[in-house]
Amino acid sequence: MKKITLLVILFALIQPVNAQWSTNPALNNAISDLSGEQVLPKIGLCSDGNIYIAFMSNVTGSYNVRLQKLDSQGNELWDHNGILISDHPTDSWISDWDMAVDINDHAVLTFSDVRAGGNWDVFAYRISPDGAFTWGDDGIALSDNSAFNVAPKVTCTNAGNAVFAWMSEDVIVMQKITPAGVKLWGDAGITLSSINSLKWPQLMPAGTDDIIMKYFDDAGSPQYPTRHVFAQRYNSSGVGIWSSPVVISNAGGISAQTQIFSFINDGTDGFYIAWHDDRDGNLIASSFVQHVNSSGQLVWPSNGVEVSLSGGYNHFYPYLALPQGSTDVYVFWNEMSGDQNQQGISGQKLSSTGARQWGNQGTTFIPLSYTPVYPEGASSSLTDMMVVYKIGGYNNNQIKGMKIAPDGSFLWTPSSTVISSVSSNKAYSVMSNFANDQWIVSWADNRNDANDIYAQNIAIDGSLGPYEILYGNIQGHVTLTGGSGNVTDVVVSAGDVTTAPNADGDYFFEVQTGTYTVTASLANYYTDEVTDVVVIENQTTSNVNLELVAIPTTGYISGTVELFDGNGDVTETVITAGTVTTNPDANGDYIMEVGVGIWSVTAELEGYVTQVHSNILVEPGLTTTDVDFLLTTIPVTGYLYGTVVIEGDMANVMLSTITIDTINISPDEEGEYVIEIPTGTYFVQAEHPYTEIDTGTAVIFPGGSTRQDFYLPMLRRDLIITCHDQFGDPLDNTLIEITGPEGNYSETMLEDSLVFEQVPYGSYTGMATYDETSIGTADTIIDQNNNRMDFEIILVSAPGRLVDPLIIFPNPVSKTGTINFNTSKLLEGNLLVYDSFGRKYSEIYINPENQQNFPVTLLFNNQKIRDGLYYIRFVSENGSFTGKILIKD
Repeated sequence: MKKITLLVILFALIQPVNAQWSTNPALNNAISDLSGEQVLPKIGLCSDGNIYIAFMSNVTGSYNVRLQKLDSQGNELWDHNGILISDHPTDSWISDWDMAVDINDHAVLTFSDVRAGGNWDVFAYRISPDGAFTWGDDGIALSDNSAFNVAPKVTCTNAGNAVFAWMSEDVIVMQKITPAGVKLWGDAGITLSSINSLKWPQLMPAGTDDIIMKYFDDAGSPQYPTRHVFAQRYNSSGVGIWSSPVVISNAGGISAQTQIFSFINDGTDGFYIAWHDDRDGNLIASSFVQHVNSSGQLVWPSNGVEVSLSGGYNHFYPYLALPQGSTDVYVFWNEMSGDQNQQGISGQKLSSTGARQWGNQGTTFIPLSYTPVYPEGASSSLTDMMVVYKIGGYNNNQIKGMKIAPDGSFLWTPSSTVISSVSSNKAYSVMSNFANDQWIVSWADNRNDANDIYAQNIAIDGSLGPYEILYGNIQGHVTLTGGSGNVTDVVVSAGDVTTAPNADGDYFFEVQTGTYTVTASLANYYTDEVTDVVVIENQTTSNVNLELVAIPTTGYISGTVELFDGNGDVTETVITAGTVTTNPDANGDYIMEVGVGIWSVTAELEGYVTQVHSNILVEPGLTTTDVDFLLTTIPVTGYLYGTVVIEGDMANVMLSTITIDTINISPDEEGEYVIEIPTGTYFVQAEHPYTEIDTGTAVIFPGGSTRQDFYLPMLRRDLIITCHDQFGDPLDNTLIEITGPEGNYSETMLEDSLVFEQVPYGSYTGMATYDETSIGTADTIIDQNNNRMDFEIILVSAPGRLVDPLIIFPNPVSKTGTINFNTSKLLEGNLLVYDSFGRKYSEIYINPENQQNFPVTLLFNNQKIRDGLYYIRFVSENGSFTGKILIKD
């Protein structure tokens, strides 16, 4: 048996305070005993067994951030009370904060303070194993705005980057930072928002550089929110991988005070998550667990599996534990009576399907009593679970631990171990994962003053204090297959211990007892490993053999070439990647060997359009498949397209004509057109009956598209207006109102005619009003053939003219009645009917034989008759007569 060396013992003796872990639960290790209040400790484990403990320290009236480093035996590696990370000002209170350890054993801390003009902003620090500030003395500002930025969380990915998330008012902001301190997601990070408020993110690394984030979506009052729980996996660029965030719970009943959930990786980049809620609103809370796989799919029923069905009891504060490789997950919670006066601790074992294995009520570990008891955390060794809990009332409580077997039995005798027996108040307890055959617990303790930070280890056997380091050996052989590597350059590692084989490939090294993954690596060879290598005290684990296969320097590209049209021979197609060429077979299939890397692959065949596929990744020894080509013949035509615009949209653009060569087409209602035409250079013209002509020259390329737009100004000329009565005499002082393409015109005709200068070609309608009562209408088209518009107004009487009255009776008359004309001079001629606007309604020929009992329907030439006033005019060689008739039913 290997004993602790004398050097280690002497080192422990000369430590100023707290040498090694205490063996006495009444003493514990004082991580910080500064004056004032020390709170909110965080624990981080290093790969070499060292331990970071960070905490908030209020010595000066403002909370500072401090960090201590211990070795696995509990010896302080830095000055007592740790190093000062930040003394920038905070308010009289602080929010939650976080710490993680990256793959290089640097501590990454994140917290909020008000150094920036009183604004709550988030900052990040990275501290090296020797205590250096690698991101500068003041860290990196993650936010710099007036929003309320608090409660940041951090996790470190397997690629070495640190990912942060925090609440900023009603949104969550994420940021990723490299070990060199470079922000990868923009200076302001990535903002996640909802129509509601997003709250309380938690982070978990996944894959190489992904993370999974749990968060709340809160609707309603901040004090009494409707709180739903979601999770999403984000890739290395911060983009959500799952099609939509997975719904952990939308059952409701989660209070505003329920913020941080037990949230652990399932071992395959999925996760388990546990919480309590009162979803049925009966004032009795129950705990639930959900399992989500790496694809973002719920493994168990929506809204989780309830851990206990015991009615009338609360199931609060669940904590999860998952032994390595287990398909069962364990959950431990605070069992309370309905009035919350009696408390205990219970647990449940859930199978891979979510089935309750310890009965529908679970297993009781600490029965209900009036002694306060609260679970503080749970974790697992390789095979078993350890639960840390606090028992006793305020200022008189202890911290204990109990180890539970997979069958629910206690593994220690007595069933629990006292971690801290001092009668004091203990708050903010945190528990580490299992490492070096022990767990670490840290808490804030008021045994001496407002609060100090203490820590204590608890070994796998339930004992306290430094553990005895035991050693064994690993022996094996390394074989190189292929390549030209030297076996003595291979690095064989187990944990943080490395060695190199001899010239024959044999290796041997000493390591601490435990279970290891043994890895062999060499440049230009695939790494090999052997997992679950168990090392026993003073024994050699033999035949841990590894084979390194040379990484090929080439790979393959394969695909199919298809000819869409034409008469080409597919076997004459030339496929090129760099300097390597090949031809497909008669089926169009090809394969080519090329160097490892990224290639542009080209397919060429005479008479066909060359096609290129870029960014084709070729990996060592692998075939990149489906690099397919569909070749089309080189086109002999191209396309002319564009838009025709008419000045002021004053004419129907669809009446335009675009002419190219012998082709004439018209644009659509939006003025757009497309013409397919053989390649060449063409004169192009656009014209319209009412506009000037626009021309251009277009070059048509094979298969290409050439744009040619046209603008057509309106043609114009003077519009001459005349107005006369039924005798052809001009009617001066007539108001002329006209509507045309450019709008409305209005003016009074004074001297026989009226001119509107330079109006655009097009259709015009108008009305002439004489003496405020007599109206005439007209319409015309102004173009190269016409520029006149003439109005005729029918006057009932005209000064200076003899116009005999046309006597009509009965008057008024119905639409189905008959009328007579009592006019002796009414001989052969034409009878015209006008409506009240002077528009001609009908015209019929009459003679003396058909002038008696004249039907109204005949007068209106069998057209539809509306009620109203009409003008009737009779014109013959002997004179003219006018009259009025009122149609009224």
